[in-house]
Amino acid sequence: MKPVQNPWDGVSSGCGSVCTSRSLESGLRLAGKPMHPLFLPKAATVISIAGIILMALGATAAGLLAQAGTPDSAQIPEAERLIQQGHLNEAIALLERFVQARPRNVDALLMLGSAFSLVPRRNEAVQVLIRAIELSPTRAQVHASAGAAFARLGEQDAALQVFERAVTLDPDLGDAHLNIALILAAREEFDRAAEHMAKAMRLESDRAKRARLHFLNGKLHVERGQLEKACEEFQRSLGLDPENGEAYLALGVTLKRLLLEDEAYPMFRRAVEVAPGDPTAHYQLAIELQRRGAAQAAADHFLHAHGLRPDDQSIVYNLTRALHKAGQRDESQEYRELLARMIEADDRARENELETAQLHGEAVRLEEAGDYGEALDKYRAVLRFEPLNAVARRNLALVLCRLGRWDEGIEELEAILRANPDDAEIARTHAIVLDEARKGGRGTALEAEKGQ
Repeated sequence: MKPVQNPWDGVSSGCGSVCTSRSLESGLRLAGKPMHPLFLPKAATVISIAGIILMALGATAAGLLAQAGTPDSAQIPEAERLIQQGHLNEAIALLERFVQARPRNVDALLMLGSAFSLVPRRNEAVQVLIRAIELSPTRAQVHASAGAAFARLGEQDAALQVFERAVTLDPDLGDAHLNIALILAAREEFDRAAEHMAKAMRLESDRAKRARLHFLNGKLHVERGQLEKACEEFQRSLGLDPENGEAYLALGVTLKRLLLEDEAYPMFRRAVEVAPGDPTAHYQLAIELQRRGAAQAAADHFLHAHGLRPDDQSIVYNLTRALHKAGQRDESQEYRELLARMIEADDRARENELETAQLHGEAVRLEEAGDYGEALDKYRAVLRFEPLNAVARRNLALVLCRLGRWDEGIEELEAILRANPDDAEIARTHAIVLDEARKGGRGTALEAEKGQ
């Protein structure tokens, strides 16, 4: 059965302009690398900082612009306004004209690089950001702004490097320390991450932001197995922000892991009061109510959780048990039948996944052998089973390009980007293909891209 979704996936750090976005849903993608285990789903009783890292590094346009500063031209505020309104291409055109006239204006270069990263146009963004750093090698804020844009592009190695340079130049950049901590945590370098998190906390004076930092630090302690210290940090966070439902939930889950169920129970109750739309809060409270023998109350909260997350099998399974214990046998049977249908649908999906994986493997082998026509047919067969499989669609687009059908390949990549606007890997592939098409399709970079 599927576990309840991790309550911490998709949580924003909310600290500073670098880490305000809640828009990314596709996962933190380290360019050219597989998904880190931290980003795989976990049971509801395990707290992960994955979602926090994911969202914190997905900087918004406003955040990037806030760090970039304001150049001495009336055109730049207009570009900022356009970006904030989502008119990125218009802003880029304006900024490109400005930079052409003033090629050494670092603030304008940073804003242009940030705008490129939001489209995303990876190659142009990287070139412009590197140019800004070269022109201002001793300005810490320039490095911090560039780091935010690199992170937005999924270039975590580059982001870490420039964030570290930023705090070397100015050790008091709290947001940069926070972003370093988040990147290091994604790599499971928790001791180093904790050092930078501690520095970010020492430098922060805003009450709400300090509450958030204590919350994040608690999650770091959880990842390091330091559950008692994690509880202390969650309590400090709640002391500064007593209306934070996710902190009550985090504290409750951690107390349960310490086998302190009686102390966890009021935390779950408070989490539901503060965040009534959180299905995991209802689920955890229902589990605790069920343990205490309050079957009807447990069933009520399981029903609420099911309404908020109808595809979760763990919720449905526990709902059937609670209804049965509450004497509602007919209702329990109804949900048992629903659960059976859900499991059957999952079994069929797994069968399709197996066949899809076999087809995909055949397609890759055909492509490596240079049989692009047959590979194209296999990728299309994969997409008949999984029409939203972005990897298969990406590979199909690259095969089309190798067959000389550049317009079709580019159109396919652009369609993938529209459906997955935050996928840095697809954006990178799109940029490489456009470059190859402009060069006449010589294919060297395309081959390197496929080999990653």
